[in-house]
Amino acid sequence: MLKASQIDFSYGSKQLFNQFSLSLQEHQITTLIGPNGSGKSTLFRLLTRAIRPSAGTITLDGQDIWQLAAKDFAKKVAIVHQQNQLYDQITVKERVKMGRLPYHSLMGDEENGSARLQQIMQELEIADLADKFIAQLSGGQQQRVWLATALAQEPEYLFLDEPTTYLDLHFQYRFLDLVKKLNRKQNLTICMILHDLNQALQYSNQVILLNQGRIQKQGRPEEVITAQTIRQNFGIDCEMIETEQGKVLLMAGSEAK
Repeated sequence: MLKASQIDFSYGSKQLFNQFSLSLQEHQITTLIGPNGSGKSTLFRLLTRAIRPSAGTITLDGQDIWQLAAKDFAKKVAIVHQQNQLYDQITVKERVKMGRLPYHSLMGDEENGSARLQQIMQELEIADLADKFIAQLSGGQQQRVWLATALAQEPEYLFLDEPTTYLDLHFQYRFLDLVKKLNRKQNLTICMILHDLNQALQYSNQVILLNQGRIQKQGRPEEVITAQTIRQNFGIDCEMIETEQGKVLLMAGSEAK
């Protein structure tokens, strides 16, 4: 289990988290939501060891994540960032292979690595792009390459930082369908940040609503994402309606008074 216990974190003199605690439910999709400045991205960076808390601990299976060797942490936790560096002269196959770096030794790559990479690329429908350069791909294809690289690490935890931001609507839902499929098929524990509240409703097992560095509400999506909580935390009037596909949040578009 990945767990934050009584952590503090400040940006200069401004304290964002004070005695903050959180546990991620294993084998579930947990989505972090909240208005800008609520602490979502900072919490994401804390949980993925990009920054250290000034107090408290973050543990993975009972061990402080900062006590783990980088290679051991990478075998357990994989990250797909919102923005990824483009590699003009690197092919899809070469980029996905980088996900196997935690398993390399002085004797070279581990056995069966190539077979695993081929399987991942086939599952993500990028096997036919293996010899293309990353820069030649569409945004949706590139995002699948980053996801394939993360899966090549064979992690227990997958973190996705606003993974649909630069995708058009069609590819947003294709990508999230893929994430949901991976969660079910590989039993991955997934934590992601989403700005689209209807996507959070549809694709999450658990939602955590953050505001001003505190958890305002957490639980099943339909318990957390309500007209009342959205008005209180986002300042937006909205209405929840029932459809054949489930609940949908309709935004009024006007700021609540």
